[in-house]
Amino acid sequence: MKDIFKGVIIKILTVVVIIGMIGGLGFWGYRHFISDNIPSFTTTSEKNIEVIKEKLETTAELNTGSYLCTDVLTKSSSIKIEKWDWNIPLTEKSFIISYDGIVKAGIKDLSKAEVYVKGDFIVVKLPAVEITGIEIDNDSFEVLEQNNNLFNPIQLEDLNEAQKVLKEEMKKCAIEKGVLDLAKSNAETILSSILSDYPNISFQWKE
Repeated sequence: MKDIFKGVIIKILTVVVIIGMIGGLGFWGYRHFISDNIPSFTTTSEKNIEVIKEKLETTAELNTGSYLCTDVLTKSSSIKIEKWDWNIPLTEKSFIISYDGIVKAGIKDLSKAEVYVKGDFIVVKLPAVEITGIEIDNDSFEVLEQNNNLFNPIQLEDLNEAQKVLKEEMKKCAIEKGVLDLAKSNAETILSSILSDYPNISFQWKE
């Protein structure tokens, strides 16, 4: 009876040992032949980061918002004696002009974006949106009114200076109308499309 019981125990132990060996070999095979060929999340993310950076650098400037406007400027001046801060009478000149223009907004330099891994996401931290350009349509230039003084005639530099003032007013108006918010929203939409191969992307913005 003891011999039979002893034989059963030996068989059970043998089966346990065999199962253990099979499990060990299976784990060893997985580690050496399968897991080594599966790219880790970190490795894959690092490669993705490099590709994303290249795409952003290639895109460079991204204009995603614009504001069309027509602005009117009134300007007047007289010949002045600076020493006494005194305007000489009968030397005043003035004009009223209008221009059409486009104020563009977006990200001026995408190469300054930061790209890094955070948890299961690739974070793209974008530079703040800003006004990227103001274009005045010279063909739209119109003189609405002018007083061209014989002693102080209107000159080209007066119009050039007026154009600078107009650009600043257009910029201020566009910002008040929300062109920067529009550019920010559109930038995320456009970049999501450009980087559509990477669904686990999260956009953040620099201050």
